[in-house]
Order: sequence, then structure tokens, then C-alpha cells
Amino acid sequence: MGPRMYLYEKALEAHYQDLRREMAESRLLAHLPRHRWSMSRHAAGKLGTLLLKLGTWLKQFEQSHTAIDDHV
Repeated sequence: MGPRMYLYEKALEAHYQDLRREMAESRLLAHLPRHRWSMSRHAAGKLGTLLLKLGTWLKQFEQSHTAIDDHV
């Protein structure tokens, strides 16, 4: 085995180690929770829906009291 073949094999081995490290990092990143943003969006959506329902309920409540005051 000549010096060029030795260097080639060392470079190839280093390249494979880099690939293995990148694959391991990818696997670790794939297992991290991705739903943090979706959870906050979901919570914001639920809060928005709740506020819309509350606003609608308050308008109905106000209209019913206005109608009662008009009849009295």
C-alpha cells in the first residue's frame, strides 16, 4: 500500500465519519418536538374563538336588556 492509497483511505474514512455524524444529528433533530409553534398557534386560535363567542354573547345580552328597557 503506497502513501497515496493510505491518504486516500484516511480521507475516505474521515468522510464516512462525517456522514455518520451528520446522520446521527439528523436523527436527533427528527426526535425533537416540533409542535411548540403549533401548540402556541392552537392556543391563540382557541383564545380567539373564545373571545369571539364572548363578544357575541355580550352583544346578545346587551340587545336583550335594551329590548326589555324599551318595553318598560
